[in-house]
Formats: sequence, structure tokens, C-alpha cells
Amino acid sequence: MQTKLYEGWYQLAFERELKNPVTPVKVAQLPLNLVRTAGGIQAFDAACPHRGAHLGYGGRLDTDAIICPFHGRRIGLGEDSDCPYKVRRYPTLSVGGLLFVLIGERRDHGFRAFLKELDRDHFFVQGFTMVAKTDPETVIENGFDPDHFRAVHGLKYTPDLRLVSGSNGEMVVEGTFVISPSENGSNTSTSSIRFIARIFSPNLCVTKLCSAQGEHLVISAATPADDGQCTIRVSLALPPGPNGQPPDPQVVRALLRDSKLAYDQDLVIWQNLVPGAPCRFDAGDELVIAFRKFCHTFLEAEHHAQGGSR
Repeated sequence: MQTKLYEGWYQLAFERELKNPVTPVKVAQLPLNLVRTAGGIQAFDAACPHRGAHLGYGGRLDTDAIICPFHGRRIGLGEDSDCPYKVRRYPTLSVGGLLFVLIGERRDHGFRAFLKELDRDHFFVQGFTMVAKTDPETVIENGFDPDHFRAVHGLKYTPDLRLVSGSNGEMVVEGTFVISPSENGSNTSTSSIRFIARIFSPNLCVTKLCSAQGEHLVISAATPADDGQCTIRVSLALPPGPNGQPPDPQVVRALLRDSKLAYDQDLVIWQNLVPGAPCRFDAGDELVIAFRKFCHTFLEAEHHAQGGSR
């Protein structure tokens, strides 16, 4: 069975991962190339429209075209190219070393403007990458699946989370995590963390966490492969310190460490889910059900991903 290919935003890479002028990548069954152009890193269909060679393997960048490794044709980059053969350009977004591509131009849901606004006064930290043998939906929904926080992560209190309306069609979950004294290192009182998750696509969620110690945002992306696995990339966006200084490196390391620990705990569950097992939702699954319905809306133009080259 093929992996679902949704429209919407995907994170394809950290810029630090891109070593060559042309880098082949894949979103489910859709082969793409990331190309360093005069306008920055951009994404294009990878299949040569002449005879179907993958332009990312052996293709040579020649200004605004790729020389196909199969027959030497000059393949223009973008629909506005003057070359007889050309490949589609996809909208891309590069902020703070994080590189995203949009499949289906109607599916932005405010993400570009949201990240650009963050970029005005926040510091972005390229985080970690891991591979999981599960679907991206499971990865993303675990960020706001209330019951699993007690069962998997050992929290004493189930967080109070609720669905609210997003201003640009994104899915938004808000609520509060109550942290017990043993969990926050205190001997006397509980503490609370304000939680706002914005889900911009089935593969991308930005979560804002606010506590007495400050606030930070976690950018979680899960990009599917065509073999039942997905690549997870987790990054941070943090406000500046006093006088506009960068965040404390020790704080950054602690946040990434805690995020990685949470994903490692989830990974044990994800990679051992029983294929084909029945899924019987109950009242505690309200947010997960809403998310699955949200995901379904991104499948309306699945054919868009099939005949990419023009």
C-alpha cells in the first residue's frame, strides 16, 4: 500500500544537510530535487520530462537548468524556462536554516506568514533528526494526544487540551499542562505550562510552551518516505534574551535534550504498533479524531503529486 501523499507543507531538510548544488529528496512517492539557485534553495520535480531519468543522480546544474545524465538534454528549472523541456518549481520557505516545501499552493494555511513573523525577533535552532517506522500522522498527533502523556511520558496529570478555531484554516489546540512537584524539581507546589499547538498540515506542527521560566516554540515535522518510515526533524524558536542577546546555550541544550527524550519514549510505541489492528476511538480521542478529519481535507488533489513534470 502506498504512503499517503497529502498536500501541504513539508520540511525537507536542514540547510546544513545540503552539501551539493543538487540534492535528491523524496516526499512519499514524489521524487524532488533541492537546487541551489541564484534565488536560494528551491525545490523542483526530479523526473526528466524527456525519458524519466532522475535528475538528482548524475544531473549537472548549468545556471538555470540541469543537464540530464541520461541523454544530455538541458532541462529548465521552472515553468517559465525557455528550455523545450522543463520541470515544475514548488513553493519553498527557508527560515533559520529550516527548509520547507509546499505541495499544493492552496494549502499554506498561514504558515509562511507565521514563520516570517517569528523570524523578525526569534532565534531559530536547527535541532535533531530521527527516522521512525510509522506514519507522519501518528508522530504529529502525539503532540496533543492527552492520554498518552501519562501513559508514555509519566506525567501525573492528564493535560487539559481543547480544540479552538485557527485564523487561517490551521488546526489549533490550546490548554494547560499541570506539572507535579516531583516533575518540576520542587518539593512544595505544582506548576503549569501554557500550551498552544498550531497544526499547519498533517506533517507539520508548531507548539508554543509558556511557563514561569519563559517561553519557546518547538517545530515538529514528519516527512514520509515510500517504505513505511518517516523522517522526523525537530527544531526550536526562542525569543531573545536581555538586550536582544541569543538564548543561553545551556537552555537550548536542555530543551533539545528533553524533546529528544520524549521522542525516544514515543518511538518505542510507534515502531511496535500492530499493523491492521482495529482502531476503536473513545471519548478521550476527541482531538485525534479531529486531527484525522483535518488530514483528510489535504487529500482532495492527490493526483497533483503524480504527473509533476511539464
